[in-house]
Amino acid sequence: MTRYPLLPITAAFAAGIATAPHFYLSAWEHVFLLSIILLLTALLARAGRAAQGLLVSLLGFFLCGTFLAAEEHAVRPPGHIERLARQGRFVLEKPSQLLGWVRTPPVERTYGEYFDFELSEAKQEGQSFPAQGAVRVYYFPRRADARRPPDPRSLGVVYGERLALSLPERRLRRPRNFLDPGAFDYEAYTRRRGIDFTGVVRAEEVSRLPGHGGNRWGAALHGLRSRLLGYLDRRFPAESGRPSHGAVLKAILLGDDNDLDLDTESAFQASGIYHVLVVSGLHVSLLAAGLFWLLSLVRVPNGWSTLLVAGSVVSFTAVAGSGTPVVRAMWMVLIYLVARLVYRQRALLNSIAATALFLLILYPSDLWDASFQLSFLAVLVLASIALPVIQWTISPYRAASRELDDNERDRNLEPRQAQFRMDARTLLDYFCDPARLGARHWRWLRSGLKAMVSGTTALLEAVVFTLFMQAGFALVMALYFHRVTWSGVLANLLIIPLTGVLIPAGFVVLAVSLVSWPVAALGGGLLGVLSAGFQWVAYWSALLPGLTRRVPTPPVWLTVGFLALLVGLAVLVERRSRWTWLAAAGLLGLCIVLTLAPYRPLISPGKLEVTALDVGQGDALFVAFPGGKTMLVDAGRGPDFTDEFPRPGFDLGENVVSSYLWSRRIKTLDFVVVTHAHVDHYGGMRSVVGNFRAGELWFGAGSKTAAERLQAASVGRIPLREQSAGSRRELDGADVQVLWPSPDYVPTENENNDSLVLRLGYGGRHFLLSGDAEATVERRLLNTGMALRSDALKVSHHGSNDSTTAAFLQSVSPSFAIISVGPNRQYGHPHEETLERLRQAGTRILRTDQDGATTVLTDGNRIEVHTFRETLRPWPPFAVF
Repeated sequence: MTRYPLLPITAAFAAGIATAPHFYLSAWEHVFLLSIILLLTALLARAGRAAQGLLVSLLGFFLCGTFLAAEEHAVRPPGHIERLARQGRFVLEKPSQLLGWVRTPPVERTYGEYFDFELSEAKQEGQSFPAQGAVRVYYFPRRADARRPPDPRSLGVVYGERLALSLPERRLRRPRNFLDPGAFDYEAYTRRRGIDFTGVVRAEEVSRLPGHGGNRWGAALHGLRSRLLGYLDRRFPAESGRPSHGAVLKAILLGDDNDLDLDTESAFQASGIYHVLVVSGLHVSLLAAGLFWLLSLVRVPNGWSTLLVAGSVVSFTAVAGSGTPVVRAMWMVLIYLVARLVYRQRALLNSIAATALFLLILYPSDLWDASFQLSFLAVLVLASIALPVIQWTISPYRAASRELDDNERDRNLEPRQAQFRMDARTLLDYFCDPARLGARHWRWLRSGLKAMVSGTTALLEAVVFTLFMQAGFALVMALYFHRVTWSGVLANLLIIPLTGVLIPAGFVVLAVSLVSWPVAALGGGLLGVLSAGFQWVAYWSALLPGLTRRVPTPPVWLTVGFLALLVGLAVLVERRSRWTWLAAAGLLGLCIVLTLAPYRPLISPGKLEVTALDVGQGDALFVAFPGGKTMLVDAGRGPDFTDEFPRPGFDLGENVVSSYLWSRRIKTLDFVVVTHAHVDHYGGMRSVVGNFRAGELWFGAGSKTAAERLQAASVGRIPLREQSAGSRRELDGADVQVLWPSPDYVPTENENNDSLVLRLGYGGRHFLLSGDAEATVERRLLNTGMALRSDALKVSHHGSNDSTTAAFLQSVSPSFAIISVGPNRQYGHPHEETLERLRQAGTRILRTDQDGATTVLTDGNRIEVHTFRETLRPWPPFAVF
């Protein structure tokens, strides 16, 4: 602990943050306990029991973590908009006018744009009051119609511009999570970025005000960024047939990933080098290392070179957009530079710990940010394991490979390195015999072979470095992104040197572009070549078979074991213990387990399960059969569906449905079902069939085109099976019956009535899944005389009043009704008439917008109902002073 004192301190502080949601202590109770700990630590130190005092002090840092985490979550200043809303002084559902300034420049998307808006004043119902907080504002331009011309493509707002936003009722909302296990935590994401609400505006609802917000430095910086981005847009226009060159360069150099297309992003993700598209630690560290090297060539004193590097890093961070990852990397480098000057030795690990502690004090919730965990876990692995292993094993031989023909150097080396030099000279003498080759060829061949020996040791160092870097990424990538990518070990061998060339070259060209466009245009050719190199490496390595896998959520034992082995390996490497290689073998074994994911799915054996997921205004039903077979009925909307506020362009198939399946440790699906070809039902299925190998795809009349599109996007070209009434399958003892469409059904313009209607039975219990079928289909089903009685009904068409008729309900007679519906009664769903009919039928109503993922289980006799809402534990109340 005395060698790296900040490591246990930071670990204790982080543990406090992690357990804060389970602590029921007020601010005064925290202060009281901290006072006792401080007194006890002082007494132990005075008694000469420093070790015990240090251990007690760790408890103090633990409580500091719980205190600051609770304070960040619960405390808002008096004029904060969130606090005003909780007090009832500001009502989100009512019309309001918000005054403030544009905090971030607009980000363009296919659906329009969004920007963050800093509040200064709020008006509602004739009252005006100062307000603090921020709103993420979305703008959706409307197309022309008979009553009005089209909206402008962009609002044209800029950083610092003061605006008044006039919002009609229900246009301002709190960020909301999809209430499903494994779903992306959008509420935490917005909270960490200082966003309190989201809103949608129309062009006529935005008024410009006199004055300016923000600061002059911010305005100048955003103006500079705009000019630099403009250069890359002009130099690499989309119409040139090279739309991704400029997009890749903007991402790597300036942190602007808005123009990256889906194929490019997917290739970089699959190849394990996506981190290069996010301006972060790699970019900052390469910049700092390159500057130190240049300054050392001209013999600049250490103090001045440190100051110049620090200034360059801060400037780079500002120009690169000051995103969270690059700001985090900036602080890490700055703290390391200070520690390097002051302490000289062992600065790296303490600098990393100091940076983490500093950032967690400022923003405790960053502990749960995936990029925070990726950054620090990877850097800790590199600093505590990779670099020491290289220095221990390979670096001595790399040093020994220099000047091989100088026999005098052998005397100053360890016996193994000296023997290595002698063996290398013996091989050189054998292959480079002057009598056979001639003097000129002998010298050339000997010089080339000596360079090959030195280069081989350097390559081994690079392989070990990238291998441990990928190991540092592996666990967090599996936990948050359900991806393990070992192709990055090879790809990073090329990408890191390319990045080292691109960053300085790119900023030289960008700087020249501010002065002379023609000269910068010439330099742009080099940038285009480097961008093409990045993309070639990404696409090539993404195609390597078996090295990229989508994996389910690792179990707790694997996560704990992986982290424990990393810590143990770091300790053993530090001591250069003979047990190091055993720990390394254990870590390798866990990496294999993490990649192959041989754990069983979390499914209740002997039970039929239907779970309706919360996918907003759409449907997604997971079915597990008694013997372990699985089925997915619909998968919500895809990324091209932008009608749902406030999460436009969000791929539910990837971020909600697939994440849920991975949280259940599902690796394959036996059946996927598309009820009908509405995008809020099958749009997300494209991502699902691309992530999971499926046995069959079922579809009904009218959905063949949609099914064929999904087949083309699927893993292994999933077989298609058209279904109609009368089809029946027995799966693990459960009965699956197709009730609609009839064999003679002809699709109409109303695609809701194309829906597959399924009735699942096990023992004496039945579940009816009705898609979006409307009253016309319900009447046809009643006329057929088929058995409809079911214990649970998935209410058709999100609870619309054009379905779930009284006669149909009487025939089905469900005990439970599940309504898959979006929040805030979008499109009026569920309609009050439908809810009233269900109440009169004595049916218990379950809604995904309120209850979250809803599970109905049966063993053939008993029925169990569980909701995700029941599992959520709110933060304990935190009483301030």
